[in-house]
Amino acid sequence: MDTRQYVAHAYMLQGVGREEASRRALRYYCDSARVATARRQSADLGTYRGGDGGNSAYRQCVTAMEHTVEVNSQRADVTGYMALFSDPRISEIFATRPAYPAFTVPFIRAFGLVRGLWAAGIAVTVMASGCVVLILRRLGVSVPLALLGQVLYYALPTGTDSMQPMCEGLLLCVLLGGILGCVRILQGRIPSGVAISLTAFTAAACVKYAQTLLAVAGIAGATALFLGVRWVRRRELPRPERVLLATTAAFVLALELTVVALGLPSTRASVQELLSVHYNKPVPPHLLHEFLRLNLAFWREWLRDALVHPMEPLLLAAGAWGALRYHRSFGFLITGIAAAGFVNQAGHPEVAMGPRLLVMASLLPVCGIPLLVESLRERGRDPMARPPRVGRQLPAPESQLY
Repeated sequence: MDTRQYVAHAYMLQGVGREEASRRALRYYCDSARVATARRQSADLGTYRGGDGGNSAYRQCVTAMEHTVEVNSQRADVTGYMALFSDPRISEIFATRPAYPAFTVPFIRAFGLVRGLWAAGIAVTVMASGCVVLILRRLGVSVPLALLGQVLYYALPTGTDSMQPMCEGLLLCVLLGGILGCVRILQGRIPSGVAISLTAFTAAACVKYAQTLLAVAGIAGATALFLGVRWVRRRELPRPERVLLATTAAFVLALELTVVALGLPSTRASVQELLSVHYNKPVPPHLLHEFLRLNLAFWREWLRDALVHPMEPLLLAAGAWGALRYHRSFGFLITGIAAAGFVNQAGHPEVAMGPRLLVMASLLPVCGIPLLVESLRERGRDPMARPPRVGRQLPAPESQLY
């Protein structure tokens, strides 16, 4: 359902009027409902003989949505790039995410809407997996294991969600670019690292500022924890880590001030939209109580599912072990981003959304498992026979330790 918001935004960026853009996005959305219904009918024993190809589902969808478009077209509070087929408070949230619709415009113009969104998904997934290879090579991982990280990106939820016609793929891509800049900072390449990371994080904020705020805050918090542990143990506080903390903390502060100054939808607005079921029901009077109640139920179900299907927590644990074992500073960094993924999911404890909002956590096994294999491989190798590592140029060996 989010895709229709981005499609309408992309059409408006091409100069299409708001009402026409909303209707085109509506037809795309309802046609996807038709296709999904037809597929289910064709494989169902009770309907495969007499299915109507999803045409009834298409007509019902268009009838319901057309009425909403007509009503909202008369409202004065629909401005900017807000679409007409949902409550203006929902459309306002999506109108503040211009980067993904703008990214899809060239693909839509070249290949049409359906194939264009598909091509955009392929492009952003390949670019993001390429960033994974660059990060791992920068850390000194061998080429085969760097390619293992690329394969893991495709195989885990990162690849699945990147291919969806939503903004998560582009967000992961630019966040990985920011992580690459952070790695350069940790290796003492401070000017270029700061420039790359700030540029990438700014681009990520244009894709989805709320998740970017959490991700960068996760890096800052994890780096602060790393430095705090070293300070308690009376060890030297390395300059690269101090620069990384200052850079990420300054970005978080600047982004938060920007959100407040521009009056962008806040966390409270997001919680209201969630608990009112996208404003289809009244907003509960006690937001915090209902939010905590829903969170408790969500994580209880998530833990129950994790115990039945333990692969996800095992991959996360292996990724954290590998990253912290191979490069302590980077291990804290990537673990902080994974924690931000869990915080983001806690902000939207809705089972129907699936694991999409938790996708940042999957970057931990994507980067950490190749590092685990590399560290185990090095453990059994003769130290005198080790070839020099490409890119792992730390300012001091001590920066890898607590």
